[in-house]
Amino acid sequence: MTQFTVTVVDTTGKQNYIFSSNRLRENIGASFLLSQSTKEWVEETLEKLEVPKKCQEEAIERSELNAELIYAAGGNALILFKTHEIAVRFTQILSKQVLKKAQGVNLLVVHKDFDWERENLHSIVENLKKYDIERQKYERISSVPLLGLGVTASCNSTQLPAIDTSEKYINYADEEETDSYFISTETKQKLQAVDQANQKLQKFFADVVDQNIYQFPYRTDHLGRSKGESSYAAIVHADGNGMGNRFKKCGEGKENRDYIDDIRKFWLFITSYAKYVCK
Repeated sequence: MTQFTVTVVDTTGKQNYIFSSNRLRENIGASFLLSQSTKEWVEETLEKLEVPKKCQEEAIERSELNAELIYAAGGNALILFKTHEIAVRFTQILSKQVLKKAQGVNLLVVHKDFDWERENLHSIVENLKKYDIERQKYERISSVPLLGLGVTASCNSTQLPAIDTSEKYINYADEEETDSYFISTETKQKLQAVDQANQKLQKFFADVVDQNIYQFPYRTDHLGRSKGESSYAAIVHADGNGMGNRFKKCGEGKENRDYIDDIRKFWLFITSYAKYVCK
């Protein structure tokens, strides 16, 4: 009997976290931190558990590694671990990272021990998503922290207790707006992530956008115009119909290794197509 533990990582309240403010700069930072929480930080956590990044997709049933990363993207991650104890340790490290660097991101994590040779991984994962993850979303007890004592200034964006002001985290050299405003820890972390987020975005579009001519702005008012000009901004949201059902059917009825291969190919197709559409 070959016993492994499958772990599903999900997030909730993504829209509220990203769009808690109308400031584009904070939206950029929030989106970047949410991506980090379920992609880069997942990979970094696995490295701390002695699973090198270049080996994280090696077949767990044929390797001596502690884990196998099936996918990590889009606010979700699916991972296999050698033991339940390693899975719990992974959750502890990742959760601490998110609490310290991305306050406001809500992680949902469930584990399930199973027999690799006798049980169907596809069915187990779908049941975890349908019952355990969904139950956590609806039954999760909201945190009610002691936000502040006495006279406390509120963050302009999140209405949480302010711990600082914005001017320390914004380069106003090319900005029209120079007024400082109160920020919470959550907003501070979003502002600190902005430059790194835009660098990642510029690298993503490097082959289609001349960085010497076009720069990704930090304010909505700077989209498509120069200073002093008037313009309109349009928001485009692209989604696919029935994508949830396609994910459910991916690898259905197949052996565990074939299911993993299929789900990875599907994720690769989705991310490649999204990149093509954006470009």
